Amino acid sequence: MKTPLSRLAVLLTLMASGMTAAQAAPVLLDRLEASVNSTLILNSDISQFRKTEKLRSQLDPLFSGTGVAAKGPTATDREIVDFLIDEKIISQQFPVTDAEVDQEINSIQANNRIDRTALKSALAQQGFAFEDYFELIRASASKRNLIDRDIRTKVSVTDADVKNFFYNKYSKDTASRSYKLKIIVVSVANHKTGAAAKEAALMARKALQEGQAFEDVANRYSDHSSADTGADLGTVTEEQMSPAIRAQVKKLQIGQVSEVFGDPASAYYILKLVDVESGESARLEKMKEEIRNQLMASEYQHQISLWLDRQRQNAFIHRAGAK
Repeated sequence: MKTPLSRLAVLLTLMASGMTAAQAAPVLLDRLEASVNSTLILNSDISQFRKTEKLRSQLDPLFSGTGVAAKGPTATDREIVDFLIDEKIISQQFPVTDAEVDQEINSIQANNRIDRTALKSALAQQGFAFEDYFELIRASASKRNLIDRDIRTKVSVTDADVKNFFYNKYSKDTASRSYKLKIIVVSVANHKTGAAAKEAALMARKALQEGQAFEDVANRYSDHSSADTGADLGTVTEEQMSPAIRAQVKKLQIGQVSEVFGDPASAYYILKLVDVESGESARLEKMKEEIRNQLMASEYQHQISLWLDRQRQNAFIHRAGAK
């Protein structure tokens, strides 16, 4: 059982001075900032965090990309406490024993061809205690276990994701682009009324939302000549598109399907943007891995945030001063 902080301060003061409670007033040696289930976060933990931030940035797989990492020394105490709360949640869900930490450190030593004494000396030269390093290795191992066991399988970045990011963020040359499209056309002439044609188009859109293949849905609903050959409209430039189709294509990311559009006088349409090509293909190829890594890092942070949100709902978290 944890000794209450106020009693702890009194006891330590009396022990240090040899005085009795009647002879000395208590001196506050630390302060409770938050608790996560049975684990306390103290004011000294904030100080320790600031002291070891540079070491953490080298060891912690989830530190880079966080708000605290971005702010560095200007991060507030509350932001650091938020980070430590999340760290405690992960450590409680994925505990790492002293023996496992020792094993990991031994592996690090072997890879760097140094012994424990040399490691401690190298840390001391940077102003860090071995105990700080030991605990950061423990926290880092917990986070890697979270990534390996619960997060990694949820993170995926496709070539389409990379292209979408490139064309949205880095490319402004829309004139050189060509678009590979698939199409479903529901002609009013082949239905009793314009309303009936729209209803058929909406049914086709619903089937697509349910995960049915665009080609299969086109084969059932489309009046276009491409319906029997994969619904392929081919590759076209913006200049070759009608204004209505151009307006829809500009709303789409690669792989996305448009809403139903058209009118009751002629036909209703559904488009799928299959791919985009441009005169910037060489530049895209050069940046592809950089973009993929950036998107992967962002998606890891997103999935970890979702995981932490779920865990917080089941954890007992208390902040000092909170009502």
